[in-house]
Amino acid sequence: MELLCLVVAVAVWAGARRLTAGLSIAWRGIVPVGLVLLSLAVLAAGCFALLGAPSGYHGDSGLCPTSNVPPWWPSWLPA
Repeated sequence: MELLCLVVAVAVWAGARRLTAGLSIAWRGIVPVGLVLLSLAVLAAGCFALLGAPSGYHGDSGLCPTSNVPPWWPSWLPA
């Protein structure tokens, strides 16, 4: 997982630096950082949605019944 995050971050950083080559120095720093943070947030949300809680997390017993899901819980987020 860490390697995947590193590869995604480096690829996004390199692509953003290449795309912002003609912009001012401020934009060349802000845009890549913002895109890396956004891509890592999307990657983390996707991993939590697909894999659930991290292994060994004390709050994930795997025994949570459907009746324990609050009514306000979004339907697009797995419970």
